[in-house]
Amino acid sequence: MMPVSIVHQTSSDNKGSCSKYGHYLNKENKELKREGKAERQQFFFNQNHNVMTTIQAISIVDDNGKNKGLSKKQDRYYTLTLNFSQEEQEHLTTTITKRPIQNVDELNQKEYEHYNEVIKLFTQQAMRNYTANFKKDIKENQIVWFAKIEHKRRYKGTDKEVKSGIVKSGEQKKGLQTHVHITVSRMHKDYRINLSPLANARSGKELVLNGRKVKVGFNRSNWKELNEDSFDKMFNYKRGIEEKFQTLRTLKHGSLEEKLALKTKIELEKEPNQKKHQTPEVIKEKRRGKDNQISR
Repeated sequence: MMPVSIVHQTSSDNKGSCSKYGHYLNKENKELKREGKAERQQFFFNQNHNVMTTIQAISIVDDNGKNKGLSKKQDRYYTLTLNFSQEEQEHLTTTITKRPIQNVDELNQKEYEHYNEVIKLFTQQAMRNYTANFKKDIKENQIVWFAKIEHKRRYKGTDKEVKSGIVKSGEQKKGLQTHVHITVSRMHKDYRINLSPLANARSGKELVLNGRKVKVGFNRSNWKELNEDSFDKMFNYKRGIEEKFQTLRTLKHGSLEEKLALKTKIELEKEPNQKKHQTPEVIKEKRRGKDNQISR
């Protein structure tokens, strides 16, 4: 799987201050304090600040939405998440530690800090991609946002594992669970411009920016692909065809012919890897089996 970049649908909370959401994002820090691991807390950050307090982060987004022509019914901010696959997280942690890691608790403090800095760097790049996905005329420092890294996830009542009775709601999920919560202002920093990631880029809507008419909109699929490409380049990640966004999209929305062709391509990619991990004894056994079939 790839780093899934999600734009969450709006709610009534998005019409006012992001204070409630900002304070909610401190839940993992509270757990760490109770566990005596205060040194492992994660703080808010953005493209300009590596560490921000909760109040500073909230104020940055709230203040940017004031007096910019938004009605009471319009969303003032949006929430995004970056969700990494197990393979991607294992690649990052193994690159840092040179050993297999099953949980962030296995990282020593220096490794833990390095890992979080790497996630921050990717988040900043993802937000550059977010900016570019609107229009090239909009610059990185004209998007107002803050982010928070989390390393834990818990099962919800809607999860199939809970419904089947395998685990209980609220139980912590095992394995590497790193993800990033991002809160971004709807408004351009320097102009009265609406920048909604929910606006379809294909609508062809225009606005006046710096005295010129430009088309705006946000292609969520393109943002996912940009982030996937950035991850692979930044971290030298060799992404298999099964992990690519376009593969998942084709398997879900493609024609029957496209799906069949893609499945064949996936199987062909798997064969060399399967052979690579086979022992000489297994290969010999398979060859004997083929020879026996021929002799019959």
